[in-house]
Amino acid sequence: MDRYPVLAAAGDIVIRHKLFNEGGIAHPSYERTLEYLRRSDLVWGSCEVQFARKGYRTDAPIAYLSDPAIAGDLGRAGFGIMTVATNHTCDFGPEAFLETLDHLRGAGITPVGGGRTVDEAMAPVVRDIAGRRIGFLAVSCLLPPDYAATDQRPGIAPLRVDQWAEFHPVMLATEPGAPLKMRSRVRPEDLESLVKTIRELRPSVDHLVVSVHWGYGRGDPQAEYQRPLGHAIIDAGADMVLGNHPHSPAGLETHRGRPILYSLGNHVAQQDWANATPVQKEIFSQIDPWSLVCRIEFGEAGVRSIEFRATECDAQGMPNLIASEEASRPILERFRRMSANMGTPMEVEGHRAVARFVEVEAVTSAS
Repeated sequence: MDRYPVLAAAGDIVIRHKLFNEGGIAHPSYERTLEYLRRSDLVWGSCEVQFARKGYRTDAPIAYLSDPAIAGDLGRAGFGIMTVATNHTCDFGPEAFLETLDHLRGAGITPVGGGRTVDEAMAPVVRDIAGRRIGFLAVSCLLPPDYAATDQRPGIAPLRVDQWAEFHPVMLATEPGAPLKMRSRVRPEDLESLVKTIRELRPSVDHLVVSVHWGYGRGDPQAEYQRPLGHAIIDAGADMVLGNHPHSPAGLETHRGRPILYSLGNHVAQQDWANATPVQKEIFSQIDPWSLVCRIEFGEAGVRSIEFRATECDAQGMPNLIASEEASRPILERFRRMSANMGTPMEVEGHRAVARFVEVEAVTSAS
């Protein structure tokens, strides 16, 4: 019987402190989480800091420049591939960004979604795992000024989103001060470019995963552009959309038999509360201490199943795997309900939740 690849995935990683010291792992309780992730062929994460010796801070409201040795710790922990297409990996400028890529590679971690030019940032990564070729692409819809890579500037792989407020004069007169509805869509030319890249990559890989940094910090609401974007990525030929950025688990949608994972939430959450400004504290207060890790099992024709486990961040911001069925059930049940509303049945089995998919042939072109 053929063995198919298993990809483990964690959410956003905001890390400021070393994972290992002279005595071994600095947070022994995190070892159980790592053991779970390492029971796979490859471990994925979402990088939300820069690893560099120096840089200049941009106007980002939250920004961390971490010791490059910590990148080495992430490699030692077992991470093998990370998206750098996030809204924080350029917080200290392009030189620190390029240094971050070098430190990740030096740690044995393959970065995807960033580079010296936009072509390099948009370039796929292909890994041979368990005799199968898995292609990875990563893009970000969150683009602070000058973070997007261009032909002449390093940065992250951009997917620009246009947004506008929808005015209804009668409703505004009826309820003055009511929040305006925000409309949004991915720019057609950017979506066309991404679709073209997916279609060109599809024939040369057995499986294709596209990471998207999108949505809002809190995981419950979705921006209007998200679901059409996720559908377009699947329609173009991807086996899975692996979303990130929302600070709490954001549900799993099924489209044409394939999963769109909107977010796992935070993984490592070492925000600096001690020195936080009032604005930062307001943002930090919305961060969910509970998140998910998962193991994605591929089959002959796509994703066969995804198993989810709940984690809880401790006082040091480290995600500890929840072993108790009673403690994990509320987190998993909430995620199950969100996913059911998006057409994905899921079973909560003890301390885990499992979504299973009927394997269908890969899409090679969109109608």
